[in-house]
Amino acid sequence: MNPRKETYCFKSKIAEVGGRNSHQKGKTTYIYLSGDAYKYSYMTRSFFIDYKKMWGNNQIIYTFERGIFGLKVRKDYKFIYSESCPDNY
Repeated sequence: MNPRKETYCFKSKIAEVGGRNSHQKGKTTYIYLSGDAYKYSYMTRSFFIDYKKMWGNNQIIYTFERGIFGLKVRKDYKFIYSESCPDNY
């Protein structure tokens, strides 16, 4: 109930994973939001989607609702490109 939209500029980084003998670098679907929004909320900034849906975009529009016990729940999101988002923030 009571859906609210929040818009943020974002960027993703290249992650390095692997063990002692193997290292791989690749893009992740974990994003960093402008103003360090939701800095400690891993699930708000993680997406189990194909990285290509994020490619070329730099802004996200979240739709949040208040769930049971008043908890804030991410209901939807959309990636878009915006010229108003700076390259570094």
